[in-house]
Amino acid sequence: MADTISCPIPEDINPLSPNGFRFAITKLPEVTYFCQQVNLPGLMLGTPEIANPFRLEPVPGESLTYDQLNVQFIVDSELKNYRAVMNWLIALGFPQDYEQYKELVGDDDTKYSELARNYSQGTLQILGNTNNTVATIQFEDLFPMSLESLTLASNNMDVSYFVGSATFRYGYYKFI
Repeated sequence: MADTISCPIPEDINPLSPNGFRFAITKLPEVTYFCQQVNLPGLMLGTPEIANPFRLEPVPGESLTYDQLNVQFIVDSELKNYRAVMNWLIALGFPQDYEQYKELVGDDDTKYSELARNYSQGTLQILGNTNNTVATIQFEDLFPMSLESLTLASNNMDVSYFVGSATFRYGYYKFI
């Protein structure tokens, strides 16, 4: 006689909607209100293989690799949020003068090292079907690594607003 597989009924059988979220980056308050899309990045554990006489045996590794964080936001009419991401990238990359970098890290913040002031913190709140927070994810050591271009065209028949897209790297994230 074959064994039957029992499947207990979970306490919560409601699916999570992808529409409810709030996302904020401490260094980019201009982006928070206009955020349209953000991903909860995946992660991967390295799996080295150890040889035995018959085959290679995978074993759990010791380091995690986090996927990139992608954020899409409506660009405001004065491009303030787009320029905020751009200025952060320029300050980290290759500023034309020290003032650009100085604006990013500031002068009077002695609580953190200069390297730590290059980063920011991000918070993603996932909302349930009654718009209450069901999970909060905190991103540590966050910084931008790319900002997509905006294409202007005079031959558009209807108005579609610009959506900026930025990619971020971070040290890790955790549920709080």
